[in-house]
Amino acid sequence: MPPAIGIAVLAVALAVAFLPGKAPASAGGRPASVPARLADYSYLTGDVSASPPGRAVALYQHGFGVEFMDFPQAVMLGADGDVYRRVGVAEARGGPETQGDAAPMLLSPDGTRIAVGDYASSAPDVAVLDPTSGRVKVHPVPGGRSAIPLAWSPDSTLLAYLTTAEPSNPYTGTAITGDVGVLDARAGTASILPGPPDVRAVAFSPDGTQMAIHRIEPDGTAEDWGIPRLGGGTVDIVALDGTVRRQIELPSDRYLSGPAAWSPDGTLLATRRQSTECDDQINGWDEVPWQRCLDQQDDTVFVDVAGGGDAVPPALPTGLVGSHGLLGWTDTDEVIVLDNYPTPGDPEADTALYWLTAVPLDGGEPRRLSAVPGGGNYGVGNFQLATALLPDLQVREAGEVDRGRWPAWLRLGTAALSACVALLATRIIIRRTERPAVPRGPR
Repeated sequence: MPPAIGIAVLAVALAVAFLPGKAPASAGGRPASVPARLADYSYLTGDVSASPPGRAVALYQHGFGVEFMDFPQAVMLGADGDVYRRVGVAEARGGPETQGDAAPMLLSPDGTRIAVGDYASSAPDVAVLDPTSGRVKVHPVPGGRSAIPLAWSPDSTLLAYLTTAEPSNPYTGTAITGDVGVLDARAGTASILPGPPDVRAVAFSPDGTQMAIHRIEPDGTAEDWGIPRLGGGTVDIVALDGTVRRQIELPSDRYLSGPAAWSPDGTLLATRRQSTECDDQINGWDEVPWQRCLDQQDDTVFVDVAGGGDAVPPALPTGLVGSHGLLGWTDTDEVIVLDNYPTPGDPEADTALYWLTAVPLDGGEPRRLSAVPGGGNYGVGNFQLATALLPDLQVREAGEVDRGRWPAWLRLGTAALSACVALLATRIIIRRTERPAVPRGPR
């Protein structure tokens, strides 16, 4: 009887633990929102596939390196509540070249697709996750030995990806460049655009009919720091078939600022300035003068797309923009960044917090939107926003965190523990009931 009961309990526990999660109700056209403070790192966050959370407003990596009980997580935040899920497909596709990081991933502008590529593969493909259903479609793509998502089109249907002739590695200290391909996520078809294999980054125009393609010639690493040289070269403005319409020359220390670089009105491109001047100027490590130096350095510089000499907004300092760069635009005159540099000398500054910050381009006062916990090894990397949701983005008070169904290993362990407890309890009860009665002597 005890083994039978234990097996029965295990079967029921496993059935309950691995029943598919229920998809959430539709957002009903409500504006996306973010909590005033995002949730901390947690081992209990479930996977998208186990309990789909709906559309996402943010995607990021939480944690760096692999140490004792410290594992980097690919995490998405739902656009309609305090809903957090791990993107297991991104974690699973990360190879040894990522040193524990998730595979390269990219959130679509409408928050309904997450593209996951691979730095090193014998047969490159792109996995596209739908967070509203938890389903994953894997699309083989033409190319060499990698497929790295670079940019989504504004309607979240076309994905520009980078492919390299040999397996790539984000930790070699050199910039990753190669051919650029375009995947139609609806039809599942992809093609390589014409041109030399020197592409580093891509951004789509706001109407989706053009792409800004940054081409560079890698020349090793920045002196003494092992940092890839990303600047210089040209930004080609091309049609979707790769036809070059015009070129923009970039200084040797400037590079295209990622997939959100193109302004909503189509007139500006955001570029970043690569500099190690502050690291070189500070003798030893003194955080306060280092941050003050950053505040004096131009970081994000805007370029006139048409090249007609029109006025552009003033540059944004490094200390304001932070290390994640420009994340998106709320309007033609305001951008969102993730500022992880506290104000020097501020006694109330929390160095374990990053801040989603809206920055007016007219020099107005920045406004902090949401705090993102990320101290120590639980730092935040590759932070992305669903850019199409930003114009109506709302900030609300943080509520009760929904982490979904526990991770599979925890559910399996709980089921096994329940079966063991039932087996042990049954054995104890049976032994007590079967214990022979002690004969009584004469009175």
